Amino acid sequence: MTRRILLSSLIGTSVEFYDFYIYATAASLIFGPIFFPSGVSSAELLGAYASFGIAFIARPLGGTLFGHFGDRVGRKTTLVISLLLMGICSAAIGFLPTYAVAGWLAPLLLCLLRFGQGLALGGEWTGAALIAFENAPPGWKTRYAMFAPLGAPVGFVLANGLFLILTLCLTPEDFADWGWRIPFIASAPLVWLGLWVRFNLVETREYSEAMADESPASVPLLEVFKNQWREVIIGALGVIACFSLYYTVTAFMLGYGTGVLGYERSTFLMIELAAIGFMAVAIILASWWSDRQDAERVLMFGCYGTIVTGIVLAPMLGSGSLVTIFMLLAFSLTVMGVVNGPLGAWLPGLFPARVRYTGTSVAFNIGGILGGAFSPIISQTLANMSGLVAVGFYVTLMGGISLVAFDASARRRALSDLSKSEARYRSIFEQNHIALCEIDLSQLADLVINEAKEPSQHRGATSPKCGPQNPESFGDLILLADANRATLQLLGCERASEVLGPISVFLPPESELPVKMLAALSAGASQLETETALIDRNGGERLVHIVLALPSNALERVACAIVDITEREHAREAMLLAQGELARAGRIATVGAISASIAHEVNQPIGAAVMSAQACMRWLAASPPDIQSATKAAERAVQHSLRASKIIQKTRELLRGEKRSVGALEVKTLISEVLDLMERELLTARVRVAFRLAEPSIFIQADRLEMQQLLTNLITNAIQAMRERPATERQMEIAVRAHETSDRLAIITISDNGPGISDDNLAKLFNPFFTTKKDGMGVGLAICKTIAEAHGGSLSARNSDTGGAIFDIAIPLAGKVQATSAA
Repeated sequence: MTRRILLSSLIGTSVEFYDFYIYATAASLIFGPIFFPSGVSSAELLGAYASFGIAFIARPLGGTLFGHFGDRVGRKTTLVISLLLMGICSAAIGFLPTYAVAGWLAPLLLCLLRFGQGLALGGEWTGAALIAFENAPPGWKTRYAMFAPLGAPVGFVLANGLFLILTLCLTPEDFADWGWRIPFIASAPLVWLGLWVRFNLVETREYSEAMADESPASVPLLEVFKNQWREVIIGALGVIACFSLYYTVTAFMLGYGTGVLGYERSTFLMIELAAIGFMAVAIILASWWSDRQDAERVLMFGCYGTIVTGIVLAPMLGSGSLVTIFMLLAFSLTVMGVVNGPLGAWLPGLFPARVRYTGTSVAFNIGGILGGAFSPIISQTLANMSGLVAVGFYVTLMGGISLVAFDASARRRALSDLSKSEARYRSIFEQNHIALCEIDLSQLADLVINEAKEPSQHRGATSPKCGPQNPESFGDLILLADANRATLQLLGCERASEVLGPISVFLPPESELPVKMLAALSAGASQLETETALIDRNGGERLVHIVLALPSNALERVACAIVDITEREHAREAMLLAQGELARAGRIATVGAISASIAHEVNQPIGAAVMSAQACMRWLAASPPDIQSATKAAERAVQHSLRASKIIQKTRELLRGEKRSVGALEVKTLISEVLDLMERELLTARVRVAFRLAEPSIFIQADRLEMQQLLTNLITNAIQAMRERPATERQMEIAVRAHETSDRLAIITISDNGPGISDDNLAKLFNPFFTTKKDGMGVGLAICKTIAEAHGGSLSARNSDTGGAIFDIAIPLAGKVQATSAA
């Protein structure tokens, strides 16, 4: 369908312009003497050119008529009717009687049929452009719409090529008698071809979508002049250069070259046909350029070329050299392609789809009247009266007018884009659920500038209101300039007027936010992101996360986003509290699991203390008393009692749940304490423990109780993992080494030779409440990971290459102490 759409746009406009150009060519070559005989060649040419201009008067009427139905009924129907009307009028001209046969009726009928051609072309170009423009994908608008302007050089080649063939094949008498009729009659099969292509079209996508959202305009012309009259003026003035340049270069130069310079018709037609190829190439390149830049820029470039054409027209055309004239034609038609190609997308883009057909047609055809209707006759008159310099000035003037129009269009589009952007920003600003505001930091920035200008010895003597000795007053220099509804709700306000003004009214005493803003400005930062507290109108404190974009200029309107993190912080505190309670519960569960071992450890020193006390009493009861032996027995009883007291004290500390007390711990001592605590469990399970240290003494920064809990859990897991192995093969290894990539971490590795951990379980091993034990709660390893991360370390698990599981605990070092002589 895309190929049919583009082919329809190209073939239709090619046929239309063919019909239009055969009249222009015939007017320059033959219509003067056979329809407007006067005996003076220049007067006859003026009469022919006058009839040529009638079509331009009819074009706005045709544009209005076809635009009305194109906007109300659709694009396809009007395209078919316009092409059919053009074919009928053109073919009818081929059967007209001459002035010698019918007298004044001949030029009258010629003008009426020419008027019909103008009506048809008035709606054709717009419809052909819209059928491609409104079906184009994003980024391809101009390249699709260029097929309508591309029909102009194709039609020109067909028209003038046929005239050239007739001129070469016929005598001047035969051509004047009947040969000129052939191009007009030949338009009939071309029209049939165009109709065949267009009958199978569907309505354009943009028009269908527009009509689905709203009903068609009842009188599109009135709506256009009511709402888009500025666009009509800009569009009409914009196409002046295109029309005036083209018809001056082709129609006027053809008549001037054959009538004044004396070149043969065939010769001049051949150089025009050769030069028209430059126009086709320029249309394609300019359209491609427009899709990558913008249409106005390309069209303005074409206007500069039009001005240059006007400047060089007189010396180059007046030279009489065919090569020079060809160079002028090639350059002028190249410029024509640049100023014409992007029009197919630029002009329809000025109007909304609802009235686009009417608006584009009216603007295009009014511009045709101003720039093309009388270009040949004006150029001929100026050449007769003042010479070719005046003609060049006329072309230059037309280029300048269009240049102003395109510049105005670019400015209006920029303002429109800016307005739409501001509307989008305001919509996002107002409807966003995040608190957005604009802050005026200009006064704070002035303070930074003044501080930088003042000599260092005088900086302490700044104004007491805003000087560095009163940073608490910085908040008065920071003004809230605008705020959305979410900001009002955050600050507990109903109206924007309650918020606007110094931000200090919403800051708690001694807030660091103004100082941070001042520091960011002084450092030339592009962004400030911080957390602070704000006080709402009701006196409530809100914890917020603030992000400010700090531009190098425009500090009067600094964009600021405020995210309320009060509930998040409360949730985090609650989570930390819950984690603490969970850790405490885990400690209790751990102590419960090793209660038998604790009881054994306590019972053993108490029993030993009782036996020593009994021995002491026997030595004292002896006659005579053995004081020395009794003393030794008493000392042994005290030592055993102290040992039991320490075991009980450790258990109480483990259960108490006090705040973390972080300090330097020797890893060797820490692990020995844990192994002593679990000695009974290890003996019962018949597990042998190998303990290796990479260095004699390594100290870590940690809480003793939490590290004991972490190690106890991991050792207990290792014992349980080896239950299925023979008692003689149960081996556990505890190793301590430095981290491979970080010099601030120590690694404690606990490995066993159990069955290891499956890959599925390894990924979720530390998830809360995940367990592979029938009687497990699934919190032990989660608590261990929490403890390691709370210390700034980590806990990970992996499988050994030789079987079994390995747990790696990374804990920050407190510093390495030189090895002592102690074992």
